Formats: sequence, structure tokens, C-alpha cells
Amino acid sequence: MFATSAYARPPEGLACALQAAPAGLDARVADVLISRDDDRGKPALDEVRALSDVCAQDQFMGPKQRDAYYLYVIGRMGRDVIDTRLTKLGLPSAVIDKALDIGPGNTNNPAPKVTEGDLRMVSDGMRDAGHDPAKITPEGWGLINAWILATSNMFDGLRDVD
Repeated sequence: MFATSAYARPPEGLACALQAAPAGLDARVADVLISRDDDRGKPALDEVRALSDVCAQDQFMGPKQRDAYYLYVIGRMGRDVIDTRLTKLGLPSAVIDKALDIGPGNTNNPAPKVTEGDLRMVSDGMRDAGHDPAKITPEGWGLINAWILATSNMFDGLRDVD
């Protein structure tokens, strides 16, 4: 019997589609996540699919891994832009991550949708961090929802890519 070690895809393989993306695609992906309008965002999503498929092929990924990589890329692109937008509103993404145990170094349990309970935990986390949840604008709550969705996509995809 031979022992095998776990294989983790190298970071440069995961970065392929992000590095190959044209300027502004990340912002268009973030807009899709914020609006949740996949039909209107279809051109951006199709562009991500094409990029991720090329990179997945270069990384010898099978069909399920390609789908997972596509989700990862959408989440990663979205997180990068949404984080900047949250910061401009004074809403730290780290508080969202801590409240929901998501993001780097956390459990990242699969989240098929954002629930009222999730938003209540984020509200409590914001309050504990000194941010009055009542002062968070609808735009801010939209970004929080999109952050949660992007994070879920990124870590669900990452979990299933290998």
C-alpha cells in the first residue's frame, strides 16, 4: 500500500483567470453580485466563464472542477471590488467575516443564500465593532449581501476545485 499526500492546486494556477481578466471585468462581476441580476450580467459572466475554462484546461481540471473554478473566480473578483466599496462606506469586511465565520481562516460552511439570521449576526457584529447598524444605508446592506455571496462562491469553489 502506498501513501499519498493531499494535492493542493498552486496559487498561481488559481490566479490564472484573475490575471488574464481585462481591466474592469472584476467591477462588472461585482455589479452582477450586488444586483443579483444574472440575465443583465450575462456578458460579464460569460467572459468569466471563457477565461476560467481556458485556465481550467491549462490546469487539467475536469468538468466539475471547471465549474468550481468558475465559482471561485466570480467570488474572488467580486470580493476584491466589493471590499473596496465597503471600505469607502466605512464598513469593514472583516466584521462580516468574523460575524459569519467566513473568509480566510474561517470555517466557510456552504451558504446557499443569505438569511435574516445572517444579517442579524452581521448587524450585531457591526454594533460590537462600533458601527451603528441603523445607519447602514440600503447600498451598504446590498454590499454586505454581495460580500457574503462572493465569499460563499469563492470558498465553495475553492473547496471543490481539487
